Amino acid sequence: MTSPLPDFDRRAGIYNTHARVQAEAAAWLADWLPERIDGPALELGAGTGLFTRYLADRAEQLVATDRSPKMVERGSRAFPQVRWLVADADAPPTGPAWRWIFSSSLVQWLPDPLATFARWHAASAPGARLMAGWFVRGTMEDFFAACPAAAPFAWRDTGEWLSLLASGGWQVGRHEIRTFRLRHANTASMLRDIHNVGAVVPRRFAPGALRGAMRSHDKLHADADGLETPFVFLRVEATRS
Repeated sequence: MTSPLPDFDRRAGIYNTHARVQAEAAAWLADWLPERIDGPALELGAGTGLFTRYLADRAEQLVATDRSPKMVERGSRAFPQVRWLVADADAPPTGPAWRWIFSSSLVQWLPDPLATFARWHAASAPGARLMAGWFVRGTMEDFFAACPAAAPFAWRDTGEWLSLLASGGWQVGRHEIRTFRLRHANTASMLRDIHNVGAVVPRRFAPGALRGAMRSHDKLHADADGLETPFVFLRVEATRS
């Protein structure tokens, strides 16, 4: 991941407190895990270990990676039985040909997912399995409709993602989407949560324009109980073809 937008290193200390939807999505993705994960396994974008917790006791040879040194530091303290490395998802660490590749809440950030999927393919063993989940189009859709310039990257739908995986050498065995809904007091509270996990609103417009979009979004979508925001998560299991 070479995008400069995420600020995960600075937010490592408070990430788990605010990463509610990422934690729910990781648990849902973990429903597909086998009881035992044999052979060399690689987790990319492991962060502080929200998904690693489901891998740590199942995998024989797990390497968990993240490009944020502070995230890796926190993850290694939480799961010391796992080997942790600072590494970019765009350039998987060399070593054994990976029989398993995992990631949760990472892929939406990839600036060139096709190239990255191809690199994962090259780093994996014949017949390797990829199990990953990430956020897709429909996430925060009402807010981005009110303020399109706030989107940190180009959102893709499920069909686009499956096509990219196939072009990168992966044969999708199964996939499924689920919408998680988080409630906040208002748009400002929702964006604060997003900011506190390291995701930031791009500086493509004046602060006044953002405030106007927030007021408009609250007027259209908030009620007496606050604001409900959808986060659409795609989980995929694929095999190296």
